[in-house]
Amino acid sequence: MRKFVIILISILCNINLFAQSDYFKMVLRNAEKGYAASQEELANCYYYGKGVTQDYEKAVYWFKKAANQWNAHAQYRLGVCYSMGKGVKQDNKQAFEWYKKSADQGFIYAQLKLAILYAKGVGVQKDEKKALNYLLWAEERVKKEPVYNGAYYLQFKGVAYLALNEMKKAQEVWKELQEKYPNEVKDFLAEEGEVFAHTMTGASGTIDMGIPTIDQQGVNTFAFIIANEEYRRVEHVPFAKNDGKVFAEYCQKTLGVPEKNLHLQMDATLGDIKFYVSQMKQIADAFDGDAKFIFYYAGHGLPAENLQDAFLLPVDGYGADGTGYSVTELYNELGSLNAKSVVVLLDACFSGAKRDGGMIASARGVAIKTKQAVPKGNMVILSAAQGDETAYPYKEQGHGLFTYFLLKKLNESKGDVTLGELADYITSNVKKTSIVENGKLQTPTVNASPSLSNTWRSMNLK
Repeated sequence: MRKFVIILISILCNINLFAQSDYFKMVLRNAEKGYAASQEELANCYYYGKGVTQDYEKAVYWFKKAANQWNAHAQYRLGVCYSMGKGVKQDNKQAFEWYKKSADQGFIYAQLKLAILYAKGVGVQKDEKKALNYLLWAEERVKKEPVYNGAYYLQFKGVAYLALNEMKKAQEVWKELQEKYPNEVKDFLAEEGEVFAHTMTGASGTIDMGIPTIDQQGVNTFAFIIANEEYRRVEHVPFAKNDGKVFAEYCQKTLGVPEKNLHLQMDATLGDIKFYVSQMKQIADAFDGDAKFIFYYAGHGLPAENLQDAFLLPVDGYGADGTGYSVTELYNELGSLNAKSVVVLLDACFSGAKRDGGMIASARGVAIKTKQAVPKGNMVILSAAQGDETAYPYKEQGHGLFTYFLLKKLNESKGDVTLGELADYITSNVKKTSIVENGKLQTPTVNASPSLSNTWRSMNLK
């Protein structure tokens, strides 16, 4: 009976009967009497301005009335309001709470929203297992009730898989959406799409999803990307996998690196890192000085005990000397490549600090300033932090702070940016954002081979 009432009221609203004052008064009267279905529909009409003047604050008021009576649809809509900051102060934690109440009652769209929030760690601690559980729960519901398998469901489902780094499954869902509902795709970044974008990447809504694509192919450009997040013996690095995955997409789509020239390794061991360096040497020799290289690393960095060196920590490392890859060795190996250029991007710090604060368990209890290695050859190094600083995450964006602004500049410029412009942009924005978000400085650094003098500033990643 309740479902029938909701459907009836929705139909009446859609044919503009709310413009008839007597009918509006009836719904208002029923809402004031405490009927949850009427409260929800009244809130929707205030939210969309159907038959009444649009008023988000009144919409929130009536959504709350219905939500407190365990109306799952109203709880979901209230979550949307908190996600978007419409009629109420934007609050991801409150959004999560209302989505969860709705999802736990079986509302399929709320379940998919929770899958995204858990996967990205927005409004709640990141938990990919819970994210997957909510996604599978929603999929099981659709199998039993195929009526839900529409454009809206596929949009949510695709973003949920994207948030879980399940690119192949996400692409399959998007293909199904485009084939079944071609006219719906263009509306994706309408109201709910904005919520998706906010959940995935923050207010800009473009960093992870709206990646610029160019036709040019840099056939002589090679990208080697390492994203170490799930360490076996020390704390994990928040968002490192997303950093590597999305940067790889930018390399291919925006910088024109051919897919066969793109190498992405999640959770690399010491052997994996050494193999990558060996591959770069072989490619450089084969191209006889005509190859360009991009080496990207997101993960833990640690100081050596003698403070004369630092090292990248592989996922099988112990966080102590002898189990990492020496930064000095890395620079020597890459600097000796017979290459046109080598650009090294390090979203790591070498003070012993974790990305999300505190110290790595086996590191010293205070941040350490290591001796800086000198690059050689045609090499430029952009690092996330200097000296004894920490390379922080940007939690709202689901990336490391350094990587977020690297991607943002590539997005805004469509990859047409010099290293000088890129370095200036990253340094300025990371410093400002870190002091506001973390209360501490994070200062990216640039270290170029002496032979390049200031000519490195006119170089680019393409």
